[in-house]
Amino acid sequence: MVTLFNRIIMYSPVDPSLYPFFAFLFLVVGFAFLASFIVYEISAGSGKSKRNIVQEVLHALVASCTLGMGGFFVLLASGIYL
Repeated sequence: MVTLFNRIIMYSPVDPSLYPFFAFLFLVVGFAFLASFIVYEISAGSGKSKRNIVQEVLHALVASCTLGMGGFFVLLASGIYL
């Protein structure tokens, strides 16, 4: 039972002063993968022989995950704790 004097103190695994750095890092990497995904889609065109579904999914997955983490750290850096 948690009482007033017996509280569990939780600390962030990441130092809060590093939130803006991680936000910038994840957003830059995410936009780089997003740009490479868009270039790949445009350059492949309608030629199905040039397209590879595994490469498309990997580019989209990495871009989505890194942009999501970047958005999460933007919220943390701005003081909106989730």
